[in-house]
Amino acid sequence: MSRSTPYAVFSCDLDTVDRHLQGYGFDNLPPCDLIYRTAVPRLLELLDEIEAPGVVFVIARDAEPQRALLRQISAAGHEVASHSLTHPQPFRTLGDAELEREVVESRTRLSDASGTDVVGFRAPAWDIDDRVLKQVKRAGYHYDASVFPTPALISSRISAYRRSTGMHSIFAMDLFGHAFSPTRPYHWHNGAEGLTEFPIAVTRWLRFPVYHTLTYFVPRFLFQRALRRMLRSTMPVCYEFHAADLLDFGADGVDARFARHPGMRLPLREKLANLRAILSTIAGERRCVTYRQALSEGLAGA
Repeated sequence: MSRSTPYAVFSCDLDTVDRHLQGYGFDNLPPCDLIYRTAVPRLLELLDEIEAPGVVFVIARDAEPQRALLRQISAAGHEVASHSLTHPQPFRTLGDAELEREVVESRTRLSDASGTDVVGFRAPAWDIDDRVLKQVKRAGYHYDASVFPTPALISSRISAYRRSTGMHSIFAMDLFGHAFSPTRPYHWHNGAEGLTEFPIAVTRWLRFPVYHTLTYFVPRFLFQRALRRMLRSTMPVCYEFHAADLLDFGADGVDARFARHPGMRLPLREKLANLRAILSTIAGERRCVTYRQALSEGLAGA
């Protein structure tokens, strides 16, 4: 495909099981490396199969133990980006010193472990505001990928709360977030000048989320209709999913408390087939790049 072909970016958040459970109200759990041992190899195999690069957003707490894996990911042509240092939730309410550490130290650790200069950031649960973005810019990142420009973000926050153990922290997040922000990539002018935003994919007018977790909640035909609508447009398709989407609840020995997570009880074969079909459909009609590549080619404003 030519450089004039509209592009797509596949990004996978490598949230570990213990950090997902923290979001559901289970605190002080030891680090779990299950996704690195099982889900990430499946992810790399899938991306190789469809011949597309991907972006992995990594919790930098795990950078050193996963050094070899991160270097393998980079060597295969994929991009390593930051998903904060410890994935705390809610994120934007952190004190100044703690926020700085989450943003700065994560970039340092991941750059060292992966052998590449990490230039991208995504906040836990997309929980950002101007203060976070200014810190991201000061830390030396070139782009952020935390904006989910859809009113569906509100129902997502509430749904996460209802699946939780009664935690109250979900309401410390900005329920509206950037629900009505631009749907195409843009440049910030809020004190974070020079920082580019790559929003998660939504349709242009209705802002229907083209986001993988939604496939577990809506009829397949409805999701496919929204995807086709995006692919008929010139809008970039920044498609996000999670490493948990490549876990087998039974065979992988997943913590029983994680059964509440969307799609977790579905057979792995079914989940992989669905993810493969969606990514293949997008890759068949779009030029797939990483966020770093989109920046270097000047595609963010295209």
